Amino acid sequence: MALLAKGTWIVVAGGDTALFLENTGTPDKPRLSLHEREKSDGPDMELADRPGRMQDTGKQQLSALELTDHEQIARDRFAAVVAEKINKLVKKQGIARLVVVAPPKTLSVLRQEMSPATQKVVLAEIDKDLVHHPLEKIGALVAADIDGL
Repeated sequence: MALLAKGTWIVVAGGDTALFLENTGTPDKPRLSLHEREKSDGPDMELADRPGRMQDTGKQQLSALELTDHEQIARDRFAAVVAEKINKLVKKQGIARLVVVAPPKTLSVLRQEMSPATQKVVLAEIDKDLVHHPLEKIGALVAADIDGL
């Protein structure tokens, strides 16, 4: 049985957008229908303009502190929200086949936040950023990547 069969759900996530898609076509000619688009609000903190300093162990010595990456924190929080939404969809809609497409860092957070029940229905994980592609191109790219598995 082809991995991208009719009824397979595909979640395409990026740093600030997630698409919840379902294949209503065939494995050879996927036709993705958009069920929902989730959008992040972005970072909710003011960005510092330079790193802070802290007292070091020597006389009159200060060490630089690394800047906090508020944008990465916002992307990670958004990925956790997306994972929770995936968990709810799997439970409520009875999704049995799921493909997850996201850049590596987002994919890592999704993987950590998905419930064991959700992880059981994941057929493939593709580490690409396809969120800004048209639906027909996403379908073709995902089908090509899955065929290579």
